Amino acid sequence: MSEMTNTNLSELFSTGQIRLAELSVYNWGSFHGLHTATFDPDGTLVTGDNGAGKSTLIDGHMALLNRPTQTTFNIAAAQGDRSDRTLMSYIRGNFGKAHDGTQTANLLKRDGATLTGLRALYQADDGSQITLAVLFWIHHAGNSLGDLKRFYVVGKRNLHLEELIREFGEVNLRHLKQYVEADPMLKHFDNSFTAYQEYYARLLRMENSNAPALLQRALGLKKIDDLTSLIRDLVLEPSKIREMAAGVVKEFDDLISIHTELITARQQREVLEPLPELSEQFNKVREEGLRVQAESTGLSAFFGEQGYRLWGLRSEQLEKTQSNLKAEEARLQELEIQANERVDSLYQAYQMQGGERLESLRRELREAEHAYKETASSARAYQMDARDLGLPDALSIAVVRANLDKAQQVLNDLPAQIYEAQNAFGEAKGSLSAILKQILTLEEQIQEIERRPNSNIDPKFQKLRDELVDSLQLDKNGVVFIGELLDVRDHEARWRGAIERALGGLRTTLLVPESKYRLVTGWLNGRHTGLHVRVQVVNRIERSAEFLGDGFLRKLEWKEHPYRDWLKQHLARFDLHCVDSADALNDTPFSMTREGLVQMEKGRFEKKDQTHVDDRRNWYLGFNNAHRLAALKSDGLALREDLDVTRKLENEARQALDNLTESESSWKRLLDTQWEKIDVNSAQARHESLKADLEALEQPDSDLAQAKKLWEAAKDERESVRAAQKHNFQQVGALGRDIEEANKRRQVAFSAAQIALEDSVRASLSLRVGQLNLDDLERIDALENQQREYLGEAQRSVSNREGRLVGKITSVITTFKTNWPLVANDWVDSVDGRQDYIDYLEQLDHEGLPVLVERFQERLNTNTTQSLGRMQRAIDDEREDIQDRIETINDVLERTEFRRGTFLRLGIRNESYPHVKAFTDQLGQVLKHATSPDHEWRFQELRSLVEKLEKATNSATASNLESLRLLDSRYRMSFFAEEVEKDTLRVRDVLESSSGKSGGEKESFAGIIVAASLAYVLTPDGSSHPVYCTVFLDEAFSNTAEAVSRRVLRVFRELKIHVNLITPYKNLNLARDSARSLLIAERDAERHESRLSQITWEELDHQQAARKAARQAKAAADLGIEVGLG
Repeated sequence: MSEMTNTNLSELFSTGQIRLAELSVYNWGSFHGLHTATFDPDGTLVTGDNGAGKSTLIDGHMALLNRPTQTTFNIAAAQGDRSDRTLMSYIRGNFGKAHDGTQTANLLKRDGATLTGLRALYQADDGSQITLAVLFWIHHAGNSLGDLKRFYVVGKRNLHLEELIREFGEVNLRHLKQYVEADPMLKHFDNSFTAYQEYYARLLRMENSNAPALLQRALGLKKIDDLTSLIRDLVLEPSKIREMAAGVVKEFDDLISIHTELITARQQREVLEPLPELSEQFNKVREEGLRVQAESTGLSAFFGEQGYRLWGLRSEQLEKTQSNLKAEEARLQELEIQANERVDSLYQAYQMQGGERLESLRRELREAEHAYKETASSARAYQMDARDLGLPDALSIAVVRANLDKAQQVLNDLPAQIYEAQNAFGEAKGSLSAILKQILTLEEQIQEIERRPNSNIDPKFQKLRDELVDSLQLDKNGVVFIGELLDVRDHEARWRGAIERALGGLRTTLLVPESKYRLVTGWLNGRHTGLHVRVQVVNRIERSAEFLGDGFLRKLEWKEHPYRDWLKQHLARFDLHCVDSADALNDTPFSMTREGLVQMEKGRFEKKDQTHVDDRRNWYLGFNNAHRLAALKSDGLALREDLDVTRKLENEARQALDNLTESESSWKRLLDTQWEKIDVNSAQARHESLKADLEALEQPDSDLAQAKKLWEAAKDERESVRAAQKHNFQQVGALGRDIEEANKRRQVAFSAAQIALEDSVRASLSLRVGQLNLDDLERIDALENQQREYLGEAQRSVSNREGRLVGKITSVITTFKTNWPLVANDWVDSVDGRQDYIDYLEQLDHEGLPVLVERFQERLNTNTTQSLGRMQRAIDDEREDIQDRIETINDVLERTEFRRGTFLRLGIRNESYPHVKAFTDQLGQVLKHATSPDHEWRFQELRSLVEKLEKATNSATASNLESLRLLDSRYRMSFFAEEVEKDTLRVRDVLESSSGKSGGEKESFAGIIVAASLAYVLTPDGSSHPVYCTVFLDEAFSNTAEAVSRRVLRVFRELKIHVNLITPYKNLNLARDSARSLLIAERDAERHESRLSQITWEELDHQQAARKAARQAKAAADLGIEVGLG
C-alpha cells in the first residue's frame, strides 16, 4: 500500500463535513456527451419536467457509490418494484421501443462500441477535495455485463472527467493507467469494485458498510413497508457471526479429519485385533504339525530301533531253546542204535522160524488189496459218470468201448457251447454289477440329500458352499444359490422341465453380498473345486423388475429373502415368452415351448436334449428337495425290481455254464477211462486167492507167530524212538528257521533304524507308543500301522485346524487390505505376510491410537470448543451492540420533532424461534460439558451443532431466514417505533410500518426515520455528526403538507445532513426554503437528449412569470380579447 493510502484520515479532514460539489456524466442515459452539475453546500433543487433526466443524473452518483449488480436505478419510480433501468440501459441510452409487426426492439442512442464516464467531486469544509470516477466501455453491440469493461479511479484532488476521457483516448487503457499511476494524488482500481469501495469509504469516512445502500434507498423512500427490514438491512451493520461460524466449521473439518483418522485406526485395530492370537494359534498348530510330521517321518526308524532290540531278544531266546533240543537229539540217537540192534536180533529169530515166505506172501496180499480198492473206486467213478451222462454203466468191455466213442463225439462239439454260455454269463454278471453300482450310488445320493432337506441343488455344490462359508466365516443366509430362491408354481408344473432348461447354469449360480465378494473370489482362486462354479455379486437395486406378461418368470414362486427384489431384477433380462406350439415359437423371438425348444433372437433356435426335459434328476429349483428325493426313491424302486430280474438271469446263466463245465469234465474223465483200471472182477479174484494162502500160514499156535510178535514189538519200540527223533529234528529245524527269520527281521529293523532320529522325536514317540516288550513283537507291524494311522489322523486334524486358521487369518488380511489398500499396498496378502499386519497393530496400540486420541482431545478441547465459546460471547456482544446502536438512534430521534409535541423512539422486540432456541440450548450443553471425559459424546454433540452451522454458513442456504436467524442477531429481533409525547413521555402510537397512514403521514414517518438512520450510519465513531453528509431525496414529499415537509427537512438540517431535493416543477414552493440553487433538467424530444441548466430563484421567478403571461395572452387571444402590454 502506498504512503498516501496510509495517511491518517482524521488529519486529512481535521474539521468540517464532506459534501458533493459536482457530478459529471458522459454518455449516460439521455445525457449524450459530457454534462456537469454543481451542487450548493446549502442544498440544490434538481427539477424539470417528467422524463427530463432528473433521476438519470442522480443515478449516475449512485452508480459511483454502489456495486453495479446491487444498484437499483430510478428507485423513486420503482418504489419496491423491479426497475426497468439498468446499468447497460443507461450506457446504451435506451429511449423507447419499436415494433415492426414481428418483434420488439429497444431504441438506443448508442448501439455499437461505447464509452461512458461518471465522476463525482466532493468538497470538505477545510477545502480538501476527493474525486470518484469510473469509465465503462464495451467494444461491440450487446447488453451483457460480462462484456462490459470498467476502470475505477479515486483522486485526492479535483479530477475532471474530460481529463480521464482524453488520456483514455482510443481505448488506450495502458496509457491511462500510466497517467494515473504517475500522479500521487490519484489511485486506480481497474475492475475491482471491492477495493475501490473500501478506499473511497475510508476517504469519505463512511465507516458503516451500509452507508452506500442506505443513501441509495433514501433516494426514493416515500414510505416504510417494514421498519424491521429497513433497520436490519440498511442501518445496522452486518453480523460478523457468520464468519466466526464458518471458522468453527473449518476448524471442525480439521477435527473431523482427526476423528476420521481415529475412527479408521480403531476400525483397523478392530479388524486386526484377532490376528496376534490367531497367529499364535497358527504357530502352535504349525509347530504341532511339524512335530507330527517329524513323528510320522521318524515312525519307521523308531519301530526299526524297537524291532531291532526285540528281534535280538527273540533270537537269543530261540537259540537257547535250539541248544537244548540238540542235546536231546544225541540221547535219542543212542536209543535208536539200541533199538535197531534189538530189532535185528528178533528178526533173525523170526526168519529162522519161516518168516521169510510169510513176509513175501503178506506183501503180495497188500499189493493185491490195494489194486482191488483202486479198481473198485475207478469203476464206481466210471459208472457214476456214465449214469450222469445217460450212458449204460455195465462193466463190460464192449459197453465201455461204445461209451468212449460217444464221449469223443460229444467233446468235439462241447467247447462252442461253453464259449456261448461264458459270454451269456459275462453279460448277465456285468448287468448285475452295473445295477448294484447304480443302487449304491443312488443310496449315497439319497442319504446325502436327506441330510440337506432345504435345498434342491446338487449336493456337490452345497458341499462347496458349506466349505466356503465355514472357511470365511460368512453368514450362510447371505450365500445362496439362485435355484434355492425359486420354485415352479404347482399349477404350472407341466412347464417345470422347460423352465429348468431355460435357467440352466443360473440355477447353480452362487449369490454373495457385495461386501464379501473379494474374500470369495480369493478363496475360489486358491482351490481346485472340480465343478463349474458361477458366482454373482448382489448389489443395490436400481429399479423395480418388469417381467414379460407371458414369460416363464411369472410361473415361479419367489422365496422371501433379502435378495428377492434384486433377483427379480437380475433374472428379468433372461425372461422368455411361453408359447404352446412350434408355430407360435417361430413367430415369437425370445420364446420357448413346454418341450424345451427355445428361440432367442429371430431365427436362432436351441434345444438342449442331452437329458429328457422331464427328467427330475436334473431339476434344481425348489425351496426343498422333495421332488428330487421322490424321483431318486422312485428310481431306487425301479432299480431294485431290475435287480431281482437281473440276479435271476445271472443265476440261470451261471447254472448253465456250470452244467456245461461239469458235463465237459465228466465226458473228459469218461474218455480217459482204461478197461484194466475198472476190471473189478479180476482184481477181486487175485485178492481172495492170496488171502487164503496167508491165513493158512498164520495159525496162532505156531512158533512163527510167537517170533513175529516179539519182532513186531521191538519194531514198535524203535518206531517210537524214531518218532521222537523226528519230532526233535523238526523242532530243531523249525527253531533254525525261526532264528533265521528273526535275524532277517532284525536286519530289516536295523536297516529301518539307520534313518537318523532326533532325541526329541524319539522321546515324543516313546510317550505316544509306550514301552514295547517281546509280547508285542508279533504285532509290531500292526502297532506301527496303527500309529501311522493315528499320526495320519493327527496330521489331517492339524491340517484342518491350520486350514481354518489360514482362512480366518486370510479373512482378516483380506478385509484389512480391501478397506485400506494404501496402507497394505506392499504387504503380502497371505498368511506368510501376517507379521506386517501384527507389527502395524502394535504400532497402532503403542503409537498411532494414543497419539490420535491425544490430538483429538486436544483439538476438541482447545480449538473447536473454545471457538464456540468465542462465538457465543460474540452473539451476546452483538445483541448488546445492537441495543446500544438503537439507543444512539433514539438519542437522535429525541432531538427531532415528529409531530407537534411528539418524537419517535425505536423499540426492540426479541423474537423466539424454535430452531434458534434449540441451537442455543445445544450450544449451551456443549459448552457446559466442555470438560467432560466422554470425548466421543462431545464430538457427536459438536458434530450435530456444527452441521447446523455448516448449513447456516453454506452459500446456498446462508441467505434463507432460518440461517439468518441462527447466525445474525439482527434477525432475532424485530423493530418498532413509538410516537412519544415530549412532555409526558406517554406513548401515543406504535408503528411497525407506515401501513394504514395517509400519504403525507407515510412520507413524514419515512423521512424522520431515514434522517435519523442516515445520521447514525454516516456518523463515524468519535464524531457527533456525519462527516460525509450529501443526501438526495427524490419526490420525497409529494403527498405531504408543506408545514409537515418543512418540519421533516428541518430535521435533516438539524442533523447536519446536506439535503438535495429532486422534484417536478409543481413542488417548487417547498424547495425554495430548502435549496439555495436550482438545477433544471430539460429534454429534446426530437433528439432524445437531456441537458442541464443552473439558475437562481430570481431567474426562475422571472421565467415562470413570463410563461404565465404568455398563457394568459394566448387565452385572451383565443377569446378575441386584445391585451395591452406595458
